[in-house]
Amino acid sequence: MTRYAVVDLEATDAHSSENKIIQIGIALVENGQIVGTYSSEVNPHEPLLPRISELTGLSDERLKIAPDFAEIAAEVRAHLLDCVFVAHNAKFDYGLLEKSFLNIGLEFNEMPRIDTVDLARVFYPTFEKYGLEMLSRKLKLSHDHPHAALSDALATAELLLKMENKIRKLPRAVLEELLRHADNLLFESKLFLQNQLAQTELAPAGLQIVHNIATKKHPAADRLTDANQKARENADANQNQREITEENAKMRPAGFPQAPTKPSANFEENIHRLGLSIRGKQEKMAHLVQEELNFPQTSFIEAPTGMGKTYGYLLPLLAAGEKIIISTATKVLQKQLLQDVAPKLEATFGLKMARIVGTKNYISLSKFSQLLYNDMDGKNFEIFKMKVLVWLTETTTGELDELSTVMTNSDYFAAISHDGYVNSKNFHYEQDFWLRAQKLAEKAAVKVVNHAYLIERLADYPESFLENRLLVVDEAQQLFPIMENAGQKSLKITDELLKIDPSTSENPQLTKRLQESLVFQLNKKILDPVKIKMDADELGLTELSALLAAENQIIWRENGRIYASEQDFYNFEKLIPQTTKLFMFGATLSLSKDKPSFPELLGFNDYRFFKIDSEVAKNQELITLTDSPNIKNLNLIDYAHYTADTIGQLSMLKLPIVVLFTSKSSLTFAAEKLSADGFNILAQDINGTPAQIKKKFDKGESKILLGLGSFWEGVDFDKQNQVLLVIPRLPFATPDDILTKKYAQKFENPFYDFNVPMATLKLRQAIGRVNRRKNQYSSIIILDNRLSGKSYAKRMRKNLSEALPVKMLNFLETVSEIKKFLI
Repeated sequence: MTRYAVVDLEATDAHSSENKIIQIGIALVENGQIVGTYSSEVNPHEPLLPRISELTGLSDERLKIAPDFAEIAAEVRAHLLDCVFVAHNAKFDYGLLEKSFLNIGLEFNEMPRIDTVDLARVFYPTFEKYGLEMLSRKLKLSHDHPHAALSDALATAELLLKMENKIRKLPRAVLEELLRHADNLLFESKLFLQNQLAQTELAPAGLQIVHNIATKKHPAADRLTDANQKARENADANQNQREITEENAKMRPAGFPQAPTKPSANFEENIHRLGLSIRGKQEKMAHLVQEELNFPQTSFIEAPTGMGKTYGYLLPLLAAGEKIIISTATKVLQKQLLQDVAPKLEATFGLKMARIVGTKNYISLSKFSQLLYNDMDGKNFEIFKMKVLVWLTETTTGELDELSTVMTNSDYFAAISHDGYVNSKNFHYEQDFWLRAQKLAEKAAVKVVNHAYLIERLADYPESFLENRLLVVDEAQQLFPIMENAGQKSLKITDELLKIDPSTSENPQLTKRLQESLVFQLNKKILDPVKIKMDADELGLTELSALLAAENQIIWRENGRIYASEQDFYNFEKLIPQTTKLFMFGATLSLSKDKPSFPELLGFNDYRFFKIDSEVAKNQELITLTDSPNIKNLNLIDYAHYTADTIGQLSMLKLPIVVLFTSKSSLTFAAEKLSADGFNILAQDINGTPAQIKKKFDKGESKILLGLGSFWEGVDFDKQNQVLLVIPRLPFATPDDILTKKYAQKFENPFYDFNVPMATLKLRQAIGRVNRRKNQYSSIIILDNRLSGKSYAKRMRKNLSEALPVKMLNFLETVSEIKKFLI
């Protein structure tokens, strides 16, 4: 039986080559149990750095009376005898221990080493951090004194045992496949996997195993074999009724029938059956939606945030017997619907909701199985394959964004992403996640997609996609950037230039001159598409010529690519079949009270528009700082550091803080400063995807979230009772932004008539993200002092004051106001 010595060392400095041990902890593990411990402090004979003393809780006075390492070396050696060395970052602990023995003239007996960081990456494939403190929180390890050596060693020993238990539950074929790639693990970590092989089962319950890939078994009714598909569909209908679990039953309010029944025509009754309270504006919307079903035209309904909009449109449509497709702005919002709304719909009304994302978001088991044949693709890629093998035994969706992005890159995900091609003769056909998602969605009363997927499918085959379903587009104003991205064409400039070879030309000198002319034209600040196309035609660059062939395009260069886009907005109305009833919802569908604008910009001429007015919130306040630095007088880094310092001061209030940035670079600089100052933060694309960091923020893993993009437009923070929303910079679109250029053509004074209203609308959207219920309170702090000015700022403040009280205060007054309002 293998005996493991799990070791943790605290040192005078983690990074210095001259560091010394100040504390040692050893936990001995054998036969699935912790069978012994050893710990001692060690006198380093030098003063501790303040940060080390603060981190470990040790002091110079305490260590002066501790034994020298030479005095305890024999005890340490005895505990390590005949053991496998285990540590969370074995390179550090093993190296320091070996050096400490050699420094006192003793030989260090070489030991096999296992690194639990490397193993955790494989066996917890969805985690975004693998530090011991984070793993202790996620896995509920006993870790009472982080950075105390014995506490760290015991936590690492528990981690080792949890992984041992998890590995033993894997099918033997999967573990054997893991071992094929395990030479890429650090040191002798592969040994740990080999030791578990005899303890695995050939076919553990609940898993479908095909060759070396195991996935969770689908219910019989969801299997994809064609032969008995009809019988299985009938079985599924019966199974749906039996699968109402006790947990779902508990979700139903007392006094209502236990068996789910279809929604009634009475909206108030449906709301009460869900255990919710009816809201006046929500009821108004429900009646409006019900009436609009009688009209074939597209119905635009602008409604304020926080009024229960989702149930306001969903319940009357379902009560009318409609099957629905809901399109949301982001994948995060899709998940919110599936997590928050879907369980209640199924438990109360017996109606299923299914989520679909683009094909490339799902894993292709066919591609992945081919990759497994090779075990020489480099350390990180091989470890990526290993964690995918483990993840496949756990996931129910097969969506790649569940996987951790630590030490991976986009090429890894692209190599295993689905392409929408499925062959029934493929070995993994019945395990295919993308195909299963389509099958489940066909049976669901409500399909939930995102705008990008909606546009992609409408452009290809709208009739088969819509399936006579009613279409609801929520956050409809977000269609503009998504349609723009879908409609743009681009080429990588270097790829085109590499096609030119004067040496193979009939007239090398002419080809060289044309090449120089093309390079000159492509490097100009304002591109001339006519001249570029002339050179491209002469040089035979057909793809570049085709990109520029259409008239009245906007052409620009960005990040080494040349882009082309139509002068006008892409027409969404043309994508919708005439027989489809369409509802367009959003909190911001009009730029002014006089004219909606958005419907026309999307190509609609015959439509119906309604606006449900908002009320001034009593549970929110907006504060614009009057003493913040002039944003025009600071460079990007300095202003990001000012932002970070302000967040740091606000964190003293011990409230959750959401910070919304307008640029990734600003977020990155602020995140680096906050991290350097010792703050535990969750930053988008640094600590995880938007969905991942939102989930961690809701769990309280950090009180500071830094976000971009989707956090402005549709991610709801409804789990926090009190929250601070900090906006460092007003969200004005840049003049070079392609949509801004298109909007500018529609207005006499684009900045005042379009940019200012759009920035205000974006602010109101962000404000709505932290106003999800009446008993949730939030303070919104605008650091950008342009909002406290005159002219357009006065107009913005007036518009914002329709939604919530607006105050202009200096920072000290702001802190005092927050304490009164939130604390």
